Order: sequence, then C-alpha cells, then structure tokens
Amino acid sequence: MCALSQHINFVKGQTVGAVRNSKQDVHTLIEIPITATIEEVFDVLLAENILSIPVYRLWRGHKRPVAIVNVTDLVAFVCLQPIFDKYDNVNGNNNDSNDHRIYEGNDDGGTNLDRKSSFLQKPIGELIGLTPESTHLTICHSEDSLAYLLDLFIRRQIHRVLVTDKTSMEDPDVGEVINEEETQPCFISQTDVVRFLFQNNHRLGKILDTMASDVINKAIKVSETLTFERQNLLRQPSSVTIHDQALTAFRKIHQDEVSAVAVVNDDGSIVSEVSAADLRGLNRERLSDLKKPVIMFLVSCKGALIKPFTCHGKFTLSQVMAGILTSKTHRAWVVDEDDVPIGVITLSDILAMFLPESV
Repeated sequence: MCALSQHINFVKGQTVGAVRNSKQDVHTLIEIPITATIEEVFDVLLAENILSIPVYRLWRGHKRPVAIVNVTDLVAFVCLQPIFDKYDNVNGNNNDSNDHRIYEGNDDGGTNLDRKSSFLQKPIGELIGLTPESTHLTICHSEDSLAYLLDLFIRRQIHRVLVTDKTSMEDPDVGEVINEEETQPCFISQTDVVRFLFQNNHRLGKILDTMASDVINKAIKVSETLTFERQNLLRQPSSVTIHDQALTAFRKIHQDEVSAVAVVNDDGSIVSEVSAADLRGLNRERLSDLKKPVIMFLVSCKGALIKPFTCHGKFTLSQVMAGILTSKTHRAWVVDEDDVPIGVITLSDILAMFLPESV
C-alpha cells in the first residue's frame, strides 16, 4: 500500500475543533428572526461586515435555527424581481444609464418608489431555499473530522457550517454528569479552513508547490458532477465590461451560479470585480444605484475602484493562498501577460487540493 501524501496525513489527523480553536476572532453569533425583512438583512450584513447569517424561529420561547442565508441568496432574490425584467442589459437589453423608469415610475400609472421597492419589505423566510445551500441548515461538531468538513465544502458545495457543542458538567462526588450546557455556537467558513491550512503549511509538504494552472485542472476534475457550462466557467471566468450596469453584473452572478464576476475594460484586461457581497446594504434609497455603470456602482460602494488579487499560471498554491488571505478576498483571478482573466481559483478550488479520496 502506498504511503499517504503528507498533506493527506495532516488532514486526516485534524478535527473541526482544531479549526475552531485556531480562529482568532470567535465573536458572539449574530442571528435574525425569520420575520426580519430583506432590507433589514441587507443592513445587518453590511453593518457587521459578514456574508451570511443564521435565521431562527421562536419555538416555546427558544431560538431554533432553521437556515443560513448568505449574500448569494440575496442576489438571487433581487435578480428574480419582475421590476428588473425589462430594464437590465444582461442579455443585451436596455442599457441606457439615464433610464430610471423602474424607480421613478412616471410611465406606468404613477407607481412610486415605495411600491416598486416593496419587495425589500418581504420577510427573509421568502428567500430560504433559493440556493441549494439555504435549503437546509448544516451543523457540525468539534469532534467531526476535518476531512468530513472538506467533503461538505467541496462535494456538497457548502461554504460555511454552524458549529455547536455541548459541554458536560460532572459531579465530582458521584462521578455522574449533572448538566449539559451548549457552548457558544460559531461559524466555520472556507476562509477559516484555508487560513488553518496555511498556518500549518510546514506540515503540508509538496502539495503547496502545485502551480495555479494545475489547481484549476484539479478543480475541473473534482467538479465532474457539474454541468458542462459550469466546468467551462472554471476555464473561462464570468465577466462584464466597464460599460455594463451593476444590475447586469449581479444578474450574471445569479445566472452563472458564481460568487463574483470580473470587470474588464475594452482590451479585456481586468480592472475590478463585482461579488455578491457588494449588494449588501441595498435599500430603497440605493435601489437606483443598480442602474449605474458598474464602475460608478463600485466606487459608490467602496469609495474607490479596487484592483482584485490576480496571479499567473505559474504561481504556486502556497503563493495563491498567501495572496488570498493577505488581500482578504475569496478568489484569485488567473490572468495572462496582458492581464486578461483566463481562469479563477476560489476557496473551494484550494480546499479541493486537500480533500482525501475517501472520507
């Protein structure tokens, strides 16, 4: 029998608890009731600088988590609103940035802004299940193996899990458990696991020398269950141009089932990116921002046009991991010598490199 690779040996010897203990900032879990409005969720995600939030339902006076809603669910919900159907340009439709009819409503019988933005006042429960990840709540425990967690992240396409545990209190006189208390639940995300692996890079071996181009090839192999179109997106990433509307970018994110799209100039070179996270903070006052050219939208959100993290095909896996963690991003755009995006490496793709064949 062949000896296991050094990185596989390491992964098989680790637990979810080890990842949790390595987190530097385990904050009090932020959660919302299932009756909260879509607009309230947008505001909380932006204010707390988070990408997802557990949704709970009160049952006999206790909070019962029912799902995890993330920014991808919110993008799907917004893009499915009928008010946008006639005015986006994702399929080459109306691209007049001066056309604000969907917001001002003077052309359709006097519909006002409040009525047009009423979907933001719907309860968060209405968008649960719009994406596969929000159809159910994925819970792990500290004793679960890291290999099992990687399997959730890669093969089941989960991006974060809720970790809950119970600690036993023993009566020293009789040696019996007298009470069990639930420890503070927390999220473990793909970023947490990538950071944990990088913190232990001295124990991972030659896998870290893998070139970026080979990381993409491995991701395509692991994604054999995906459609042909989804596999092609690993080779040729989704993008919009600097002339497209912000709404077009979010529609592209939803339709291509990705977390971000590259923004390219007339020469095809990457100048920025739009991610699902950029929709946080959307409210009735900002609704018209979706009609802005994507560059103007990004500047209004972030205060400046930020160049995303890029790498070339000969970058090593170690360099890609370091760049993603340093840049506090969730992906690396692989570019050619002209800065044209030719691939993208996501956190899922990185974690796939460490997934054992059998869990």
